[in-house]
Amino acid sequence: MRRRFLACLLLAGVFLPAAPAPAQTKPAPPAASPTPTPVAVWLRLDPQPAEMPLSPRESFDGVPSRFILMTDGSVYVGGRREYLRGFLDRAEMQDVSTRLDLALKALGKAGVPPSITLGEGPAVFRLSSLLGVQFHTYVMGNLDAPLLAPSQALLVDFVRRLAAFRHPSLRPFDPAQFAMSAREKTLPGGCRDRLLLPPLASLPADELVVGESLTHGFPTGPEMAQVCEGTKRFAVVFRPLVPGER
Repeated sequence: MRRRFLACLLLAGVFLPAAPAPAQTKPAPPAASPTPTPVAVWLRLDPQPAEMPLSPRESFDGVPSRFILMTDGSVYVGGRREYLRGFLDRAEMQDVSTRLDLALKALGKAGVPPSITLGEGPAVFRLSSLLGVQFHTYVMGNLDAPLLAPSQALLVDFVRRLAAFRHPSLRPFDPAQFAMSAREKTLPGGCRDRLLLPPLASLPADELVVGESLTHGFPTGPEMAQVCEGTKRFAVVFRPLVPGER
């Protein structure tokens, strides 16, 4: 009887349909990595021609910004021809934001004026906020002169801090790109070879962004290089750019 029962079990194992295998679950696709927030210019302070006297062989087209602060905390401090780069931490970024907010609130409903007058004279700086409360304003006269409008005191102090900005993290910065400009102009002396530069007569009227390799053999910053193309002479200038700047 026992043998007969075992035989029935064996036959059932052969002829009955096998139990369906458990469904194979597909592995979940990897989670998409978050899209990085693009780094942008938040604040910049640009010198104006009256702030930096130049020689006859220099052009203001090649002078870098005095101060640029990016949204990731990168900070660039410009001199006559080059930049230093540093980094601000979150607390330092918050301090800059707080000072700017207080300066804007002190202006009241009138908001940021097109210009701030400090004594007599032309514009020496242009302050730009490109994110949040966006504005441009020019500082006229002498940055060290007494202020006539008390409501503008905090904003003037903010500009003074940016104009004289120093930070222990600042180091020399080697730009990967330059803004190239070429003006038809005759300078004393001979001509440089055009080398790898694009045709100068067909350059855009304002500026052309070029890689650092095209500046080899030429001065950078405000010093002009005379380049001949046919019978024409051009004064060529290369202004250093920070990442994301145009």
